[in-house]
Amino acid sequence: MPEWVDGEGRGPSRRSLLRTAGALLPALVLGVGGAAGTATAAGRPDRALPADPRGTFSSPGYDWTVVPGSGAASGVVFTLTGPDGRPLPGRRVRFSLSAFHTVRPSLWFEAAAAPEGGKSPERYGYMDLDTDARGRVALDSRLRHGAVPTGAAGLELRAQLVGTETLLATSRLSVSDPRSTR
Repeated sequence: MPEWVDGEGRGPSRRSLLRTAGALLPALVLGVGGAAGTATAAGRPDRALPADPRGTFSSPGYDWTVVPGSGAASGVVFTLTGPDGRPLPGRRVRFSLSAFHTVRPSLWFEAAAAPEGGKSPERYGYMDLDTDARGRVALDSRLRHGAVPTGAAGLELRAQLVGTETLLATSRLSVSDPRSTR
């Protein structure tokens, strides 16, 4: 609660302003010091990215059948390697769905399952995930598909390293309804 100069509420006193600034100063100093440490850790030579990283999906295209509610879009695995073919573990990769706003009822990323009695999980058009020790990311538990077919639109799953604009890999995605082909 701020101290007032008098009971008429003309504003905080100089003393309360200085006390507030004094309380915030250590946080500002720690924030600046912490940022320098983070920059040093990110610039470690053992974490330097190879000049030509390569990314591949386990298939050039995936197709799932519509399901009521939602189902796991199984079988989607991404692998990140260096130019020598060695896996690149611990790298953050952004996976995104092209035209997410038009296919949201068909395909989406889900952050996590809702706890019992909680709100349902949110649907996202992209997700950042880290590669495992083998340079892989399995999207089975994150990529979901629903009850609405994607139609003829050219929907793609894209992968790129976070912090770069280089597209590493794309794969075609679709959700189809076998009843509509009869």
